[in-house]
Amino acid sequence: MKADHVMLSRLVSLLFAALALWPAMSEAGEFTINPLRVDLDRTTRSSEITVRNDDTAPLRMQLEAMTWRQDAQGKDLYEPAQDLLFFPRTMEIPPGESRIVRVGVRAAPVTREEAYRLFIEELPPPAPEAAPQGTSLRIFLRIGVAVFVAPAQAKAVGEITRLDLRGGIAEWSVENAGNAHFRTDAVQLAGLSRDGARLFVQEFPERYFLAGTAKTLRFDVPRDACRQLAALEATVAGENLGLKRRLDVDPARCL
Repeated sequence: MKADHVMLSRLVSLLFAALALWPAMSEAGEFTINPLRVDLDRTTRSSEITVRNDDTAPLRMQLEAMTWRQDAQGKDLYEPAQDLLFFPRTMEIPPGESRIVRVGVRAAPVTREEAYRLFIEELPPPAPEAAPQGTSLRIFLRIGVAVFVAPAQAKAVGEITRLDLRGGIAEWSVENAGNAHFRTDAVQLAGLSRDGARLFVQEFPERYFLAGTAKTLRFDVPRDACRQLAALEATVAGENLGLKRRLDVDPARCL
């Protein structure tokens, strides 16, 4: 999976430089974390994460485990985790070298999946670096590795439970009624004209839907498109998942 191997580069610095807000800019470190998702269960209660320093300077990191849940609006919520085991808590990686992070749980859940994020955060160097001339800003990255601990019988049940349009605002809900998460590759809302042509396609960034949660998604339909709208079509595609819901649109709902 592409998301399981990500190179964290210096594009952040280039982006800020393009804004011309800072005469000079210090860069974020360059490192690789693999994988970015760990799946555990009753038979596999531990795993490893490799952190590699691809920079030319030593890399200092600290780690923090958080429980992960989503509220009624689908917002991610985090609290310190006691049940997720990991080692080390801090580490220093010389240039061109790698370190192994070991992660595990004492026991797997019985009826419902447990979800965590193991945050791996870059720390400032032990001694101040020589600052470039002018104003500078150093970017330190914090990456959350998803950790899922499956129950004995894991099952995700996805459904688009609602799709509506009122006052030009489209609103729809995606629910996971199962006891395990599902991951999406694409979450889209499309507007269709009377001849079936697409007037717009809105992409949503949501990727994980945790067990027993629902997310409500909203989109302000452009006024010109809304006047030509005949139908809305919501789709969710992902791992063994394909959801679709259609709404025929009354033009009065655009007012």
